[in-house]
Amino acid sequence: MGDELAELIFSGETYLFTLAIFVMLALALLEVVGMIFGLSLSGLVDDALPDLEVDADLDIDADIDADVSVDAAGLGPIEGFLAWLAVGKVPFIVLLIILLTSFGITGILVQYAAASIAGATLPFWMALIPTVIVSFWFTAKTGHAISRVMPKEETDARSRDALIGEVAVLTLGNATKALQAEARVTDSFGTRHYVQVIPDQPDTTLMQGDEVLLVGLKDSLFTAIPNPHANLSPRQDTLTN
Repeated sequence: MGDELAELIFSGETYLFTLAIFVMLALALLEVVGMIFGLSLSGLVDDALPDLEVDADLDIDADIDADVSVDAAGLGPIEGFLAWLAVGKVPFIVLLIILLTSFGITGILVQYAAASIAGATLPFWMALIPTVIVSFWFTAKTGHAISRVMPKEETDARSRDALIGEVAVLTLGNATKALQAEARVTDSFGTRHYVQVIPDQPDTTLMQGDEVLLVGLKDSLFTAIPNPHANLSPRQDTLTN
């Protein structure tokens, strides 16, 4: 069984499914390497993507077995599909890794089942149909499940502007003019956000753990300076409370 499966994985009938798994591994490796150097690949991709405008009162959940009218919800077909897929609720790279993994594994299993039962693999297009359906369904289910337990890191443009003047703490990586870092900041309503930060001055390096003052916003990246006012420290607020 093991030899047959290994042979099938590297055969022509499953080349695209196997390729999907290798692409997934490459993306995961890039994300890990980026985190080591303080650069989040998922953060870069999410910042580059347009905001998905979905009514906050509408919960398009993959767990709800009901017909949802996209037009009635005020969403176009594309926006409705992306909302169903949990785009905007979960980092895009995470969804892409889930999709590639489920696509690759499902496709290989479909071909393996066909070879075991019928003695021959299916034509590629025939194996592709159930694989696409299952992989997108699994990605949507998993994406919505993850969105329920992960911190809410998405911040719309209006609330991003409101964060200027707040003090943040660098939580992942060191920030230079060429390398952004992740920072945690709490807004005036007590909601915690995670944002990408670069120094306001090109010759400044902001170190992980430093407190910084957000002074500007450029292309979804906040510019920051070292916190000049100890009385604005979020750590001080925590101790006071």
